[in-house]
Amino acid sequence: MQWVETAPTELRQAVTIDLRAGDAIVVLDRSGTCVGVDDASGRVLGSAPGRLLGRRSPDAAWRWCDSDGSPLPAGPIATVLGSGEPVVGQVLGVDGLDGLDGFEGTGGDAAGRFAWVEVSAYPLRGRDGTVEGVATSLRDVSHGPAGRGATAALVRSLRSLAAASLQDEERFRVLAENAADVLCETDIVGRCVWVSPAVTDVLGWTPEQVVGQSLVRLLHPDDREVANERRLAALSERGGGHERLELRYATAGGAWRWMSVLSRPLRDAAGRVTGGLTALRDIQDEVERREERRHAPRYDALTGLADRDTALKALTRALGEARGSGRWVGVLYADIDRFREVNDAHGPEAGDRLLVEVGHRLTARLRDTDVVARLGGDEFLVVLASMREGAHAEQRARALLAAIGEPGPDGVASATVSIGVRADDGTSDAGQVLRDAGDALRRAKDAGRNRVSL
Repeated sequence: MQWVETAPTELRQAVTIDLRAGDAIVVLDRSGTCVGVDDASGRVLGSAPGRLLGRRSPDAAWRWCDSDGSPLPAGPIATVLGSGEPVVGQVLGVDGLDGLDGFEGTGGDAAGRFAWVEVSAYPLRGRDGTVEGVATSLRDVSHGPAGRGATAALVRSLRSLAAASLQDEERFRVLAENAADVLCETDIVGRCVWVSPAVTDVLGWTPEQVVGQSLVRLLHPDDREVANERRLAALSERGGGHERLELRYATAGGAWRWMSVLSRPLRDAAGRVTGGLTALRDIQDEVERREERRHAPRYDALTGLADRDTALKALTRALGEARGSGRWVGVLYADIDRFREVNDAHGPEAGDRLLVEVGHRLTARLRDTDVVARLGGDEFLVVLASMREGAHAEQRARALLAAIGEPGPDGVASATVSIGVRADDGTSDAGQVLRDAGDALRRAKDAGRNRVSL
């Protein structure tokens, strides 16, 4: 045996492996560093024994597999150091044998041959029972009965995997070619190498027009940057590519169509990304419905009147239409006088009935083109669009004031309102017009309520 000078005595004394002719013995300390070798180790590992001393274990650099070809997550040396249990007479495949650089633990980049090796590894313990190292015997059995048997088992396993792969590929093709979604396989640079026939039904392109082209060319210019960022992330080691995106793709007819896009990387046996698989689902109708809901008027649940956002949008639109047209827009900001007293005297149900009645009276005396909204609490907003003269806003306000002051039906408390009025020819913005109407309302309140203020 040859030892490094710093090899602990207890490790030297603990090595008691019975060897057969042709076996190699390698002793490693608890850090996985080679501290002792015998002469046969050079023949098995492909290097002079002395050059192995002081180097890190080849366990991490070599790629180990079971006799059926299944990759092993850890080599025998790491297994023994981690568990403290021996590995005895196990026939394993090792890729990278004879690669001395791999003996430095370079993570599997070592050049070398594949061999079947019979491995026995025993924990070496100190006086207190802790594992201080590993004594390993290695025997190349590639050309013996054990190696030939392992090779035969590996060939059978590979044949089975190949047959299963062909079946899976055929099953995938059948499903893909009959799916409503567009499926596209791309190479490492993003070129389409295969696309399902659904691309014709969804986007109008024939498969022949798409294969060989980059999918980025079909994307809307505003969507290309984010799509490229996700593709690069999927190709990186950290990227899983499972994030779903909503992107616009060009149709053969020259339009853009919204698609839900899910891309996943394709990897080879070594785990390297070789391309990607992208699924495109047509969501154009869904996106259009979302936009309709976003722009649709919204209403107050109690009164059925428009809400604040809808009223502000109507005011903005009316001011824009009035600008430069010679028409006017009127805004009436109304508030029920002493509404809190109604609630305190008759209860919140009576207050709700009064709010509904005021809403009905406002709506009944206005045009279909006008908008009546409940802003919240006991405040209402009326937008009078396209008036011939600004003075008409005050006239409408006084008519509403009188109508609301009339006695209500049974079960509805009587009330009055104060109204602030603002007329504009489209030269002001909606925010300013609304603030001016609010100021006018406060002046009406301060002047004694149940009145109109400009």
